[in-house]
Amino acid sequence: MKTTLLIMAAVLIAAFTNAQDSRVLMSIANEDVSVDEFLAIYNKNNTNNVVDKKSMEEYLDLFINFKLKVAEAQSLGMDTARKFQGELAGYRRQLANPYLVDRETTDKLVREAYDRMTQDVEAYHILVRLDEDASPADTLKAYNLIKAYRKTIKTPEDFKKLAGEKSEDPSAKENQGYLGYFTAFKMVYPFENAAYTTKVGEISQPARTRFGYHLILVQDKRPARGEIRAAHIMVKATDKNTEEERAAAKAKAFEIYERLKKGEEFEMLAKEYSEDEGTANKGGMLPWFGTGRMVESFEDAAFSIKENGGFSEPVQTAYGWHIIKRHDYRGIQTFDELEATIKRRIERDSRGAKGKASLVAKLKKEYSLSMNYKGRDQVNKMVNQEYLAGSWTLNPQSVSALTETVLTITDPEHAKLSHNFTQEDYANFLRKNQKRGKETKLLSQVLEERWTAFVDDAVIRFEDMNLENKYADFKALMKEYHDGILLFDLMDQRVWSKAVKDSAGLEAYYQEHMNDFMWPQRAEASIYLAANESIAKGALKMAKKRAKKGYTDADIMNAMNGDNPLNLSIRSGVFSKGDDEILDSVPWQTGLSDLMSKGDKTAFVQIEAVLEPQPKKLSEARGVITSSYQNHLEQAWIKELREEYSYSVKQDVFNDIK
Repeated sequence: MKTTLLIMAAVLIAAFTNAQDSRVLMSIANEDVSVDEFLAIYNKNNTNNVVDKKSMEEYLDLFINFKLKVAEAQSLGMDTARKFQGELAGYRRQLANPYLVDRETTDKLVREAYDRMTQDVEAYHILVRLDEDASPADTLKAYNLIKAYRKTIKTPEDFKKLAGEKSEDPSAKENQGYLGYFTAFKMVYPFENAAYTTKVGEISQPARTRFGYHLILVQDKRPARGEIRAAHIMVKATDKNTEEERAAAKAKAFEIYERLKKGEEFEMLAKEYSEDEGTANKGGMLPWFGTGRMVESFEDAAFSIKENGGFSEPVQTAYGWHIIKRHDYRGIQTFDELEATIKRRIERDSRGAKGKASLVAKLKKEYSLSMNYKGRDQVNKMVNQEYLAGSWTLNPQSVSALTETVLTITDPEHAKLSHNFTQEDYANFLRKNQKRGKETKLLSQVLEERWTAFVDDAVIRFEDMNLENKYADFKALMKEYHDGILLFDLMDQRVWSKAVKDSAGLEAYYQEHMNDFMWPQRAEASIYLAANESIAKGALKMAKKRAKKGYTDADIMNAMNGDNPLNLSIRSGVFSKGDDEILDSVPWQTGLSDLMSKGDKTAFVQIEAVLEPQPKKLSEARGVITSSYQNHLEQAWIKELREEYSYSVKQDVFNDIK
């Protein structure tokens, strides 16, 4: 729920940054609220984008309630609590990310990624493993080895043979380095670059990734398959099953397939027989998927279905047997549709470092940097050879003397924006950025690299510190998150958790309002659906003898499904009108119905009891009743707030809003 409130806050800012009217519209708990702040929230909820006075007046009350709750939270000091401040700081770090990379570079990376997403690459690779922090000597050795491999390869078959023999990817011995088809973001960025910039049939130059050096044979490139919406019926069968169980699963899958070919509904068969519990009750429906989202055999079978409504033969995967039905197909979404998603993926991808490096270069030109090299060198002299092994520590007594400024950053465009970074800041940076392993460079080289990294880090930190001062939209965004978190925490205390924990209050509320939570007329019944009339007659005969012979539904199922597990299905429970089409088609009276045809099947119903309308028990509708009780608590609380805090609206300004 809190995530929803915060996402709403982020959306509100898009409207806020475009607002123009700063007139004071209202005062709530002695805090002025401008027209643009009100309109930002109103427009977000006004989906038709037309300013309607009636809906605006209705929303005005909701907005006042929101602001009164925030005022109450602040009066209680909730905005000074350590938990709140820590949580807000955590969200701030996330919200700041887009501001701490070069947007021009990021935009180029987004476009590059989208263009690559329109194409799938099929490739093989050879890997020579190498640690990220390998010494120059080890790096050169690995590089020379991969170059030597490349020289020996004359044909694709040479590549595959060499991959099986020499590649240090463990799977290569079995698959000759085969990677299948992949698209953008499926491989680490340097590997992706090499694959997409190498022509079909050619071998890449050595590509360095965090795993080592790779050679890539590009086997094929094809237009991206796009995405498919499919459903499936699954019969489970894994390596853990016996041979007999796997054979039975296959037979069941092909029996279902034969019934599909005869015209039975896929969705009904999925509900009755699919063993994928997450999708069976949805007719087997799966989310949209594209290249690399499903196991290869499943994916290939799904994309081989050429028309909506078509279905595959049973397909085997490591999970069992699947029959797949195509519901819809779409090509790659447009750039505008995918842009936001791609940006988020770039933030988590190694290519995101390019945007940060580009921003640092721009900020160094924009800001004024003043460096105290003498103060820096005093810290460097405290660093000994232990640093190269990642075990250097700083004497606590020495820390107190590290007070000199080593770096000052100033923003000329904002005279008040300036920050000093001290020797202690630099020393702490050195300590935190030790490599946990033996350094292969000279200490002087390492310290030179760390100083450069410290300056770059300080530039980003300075930018981060001053986002609210530099960017009005970020300041407004933080305000919305600030209020959103406060609102959530106070609502949780006063309404949501209180209603859940206050069992006595909930019981009293239920007793007073139980007639608001009624069951309609219901039937306690079993619905029998047979493959044919003969099976239905046999089941009906046993059902009539239930009381005398003591037959259970399980007994009837076992008797009817002896030679075919799909002969008979039974659904039992308490049903309301509209829950089951077959039950709705018979008179609601106790006893057994006559046989009836349902397509090519035969059905009958047994009604054990007809339950007249009655209040739901608290245990039967706790969720709905609790929600109603929460609303009751909130309305009572709002009444208290309106009596406690002052608020007023400038009606002339409100009437003048365009």
